[in-house]
Amino acid sequence: MIARLFDVQNGVVIPTEHCYTLKSLKDIMDNYPDQYLKIYQYLFYMTCPNPDMNPFFNVPHMDKEDIILKEIEAEFSVEDDDIFTALKACERMYETPTSRAYEGMQKALDRISRYLATAQITDGKDGNIAQIRALAKDFDGIRQSFKGVYKDLQEEQQSKVRGGQGLAYDM
Repeated sequence: MIARLFDVQNGVVIPTEHCYTLKSLKDIMDNYPDQYLKIYQYLFYMTCPNPDMNPFFNVPHMDKEDIILKEIEAEFSVEDDDIFTALKACERMYETPTSRAYEGMQKALDRISRYLATAQITDGKDGNIAQIRALAKDFDGIRQSFKGVYKDLQEEQQSKVRGGQGLAYDM
């Protein structure tokens, strides 16, 4: 089950009780009184592991922060100690063995895809054509493994109530 660090109500990221009780999240509220909701929005989009709620879930890790900061029109620095500390705390609280496996496989698939898209094919003794052929041949197996971990992650993120019905994140 996913930790609820933030709620989403009427399209707005709002703090839960954890933002008032956990030091790293409370520091954001106390030290950035005019920007804390925007910072919570950044933290939510950077760390929420639920693809149904986080539109940035599948954005390649290397591009994610820049895209989020632009989309939310951030006017704060992610280099500030409090924001960096809160980001790391949220990452740790959302992290599970399954999410770590998913993230590792996602990064590997991104690297393989980028390599296949950009590598110049060379042949001969020191060429890379054999590597490219092997990657293309094994790609489906890698992709199927990734899909299995993704399915496990989705199941892990589901909240259930009595009767087996799903519980919305913002309830």
